[in-house]
Amino acid sequence: MSDDGQSLADALKAEARRLGFCAAGIASLDTPTAGEAGRRLDAWVERGDHGTMQWFERMRSERAHPRALWPAARSLVAVAWSYHRPDEPDGQSAGIARYARGRDYHRAVGSRLRALARFARAALPGVEARVAVDTGPVLERPWAEIAGVGFVGKHTNLIARDAGNWILLGEILLDRALPPDPPAVRRCGTCRRCLDACPTGAIPEPYRVDARRCISYLTIELQAPIPRELRPLVGERIFGCDDCLDACPWNRFARAADSEEVRARPGLLDTPLERWLELDPAGFARRFEGMAILRAGRGGFLRNVCVALGNRRDPASVPALKRALDDDDPLVRGAAAWALGRIGDTAAAEALAARRAIESEDAVVAELAPA
Repeated sequence: MSDDGQSLADALKAEARRLGFCAAGIASLDTPTAGEAGRRLDAWVERGDHGTMQWFERMRSERAHPRALWPAARSLVAVAWSYHRPDEPDGQSAGIARYARGRDYHRAVGSRLRALARFARAALPGVEARVAVDTGPVLERPWAEIAGVGFVGKHTNLIARDAGNWILLGEILLDRALPPDPPAVRRCGTCRRCLDACPTGAIPEPYRVDARRCISYLTIELQAPIPRELRPLVGERIFGCDDCLDACPWNRFARAADSEEVRARPGLLDTPLERWLELDPAGFARRFEGMAILRAGRGGFLRNVCVALGNRRDPASVPALKRALDDDDPLVRGAAAWALGRIGDTAAAEALAARRAIESEDAVVAELAPA
C-alpha cells in the first residue's frame, strides 16, 4: 500500500474525530477472520437466541459479509460514538437506558457518517461510499473489533479503551482498498462482572446473549406480553437495560461525551411513571419525536410502564392502572391487569372484577384470571 493510501486513511480517521466520533479504524474486507462473525451469527440464530427478531433469519446471508451486500466493497471504516453521561443516573434507577435519553442515535451518528462519506469522496476522487448505522445488515461489533476501534466484551458489546462500553457504532463501506488498522485484542481476562450483573441471566456464557431473557429485548423488540416469570425481574426498567454495561470495569477510563445530543431530554427522567400512562397515540409520538423510545411503540412502552408499576406495588398507582385497564390496546390492558394483581388491594380487586365482566380479548382475559 502506498504512502498516499496511508495518508488518506489517516485523514479519514482524523476527520472522524473532528466530526465528534471518539474512535475510528479501518478494516480490509479481505481479512481471513471475517467469516467467524457470520458463523457465530448462524449458531446464535439456530439456538433461537434471537427471539422474535425474524430479520436476523431473513438476512443471514447478507450479514455474513459486507460484500454480500455490495460486491465492490474493499474497505470498511468503523466509527464509535460516545454517549457517556456520568452526571446522569444509571439505567436501573432511571428506568431508561442511557443511549435512548437524547436524540435518536440513528440520526446523530448517521448525519456525521454522511459527512464523513462526503469527505471520503472528496479525498478519494471517484470512490463510492455507502453508510450503515445499525439499520443496515452489517455485523457492526465484529467489524469494529477487526478495525481496532475496540474489543468485544463478554456481554457482546464493544469496549473502547477511552470510552468504556458507552458507545454506538457506524460504518462506511468503500470500494477502495485502504491500509487496515491492527485488530483490537480482547481484554476481559477472567472478569465476569457483566454475566453476574444480568438480572434475568440473559448472558449464559461469555460472548453469548439470549435475547429471549434480555430486558432490552423484552422492553423494546418484543411486541407481545413479557413472559410472566420474567416480569418481576424487569424491575422498574421501562426502556432497555444498562446493568451489564454498568458492571464493566473498563468504564473507569471512559470520558464524558462531548455532544449535547446524548444528554437526557428535559423532564424525561423525573416524569412519574403514572404520567406516561396518560399518553394517547398522538401524545406518545409528540413526546418522543426524534428519540429511540419510539421504537418500542406506544403499546410496548405503556406495557413496560404497567409492569414497572406492578413491581413497585404502590397502591397510589391504582387509579392510573385502572385507566390503563380500559386502554384501546390489549397489550396495555393485559399488563395493567397484571400490575393491579400485584398491588392486590381492594381498589385494585374491584377494578379487575369490573374489567373481567366486559373483557372479550382472550389475551387480556388470560391476564385477568390469575390477577
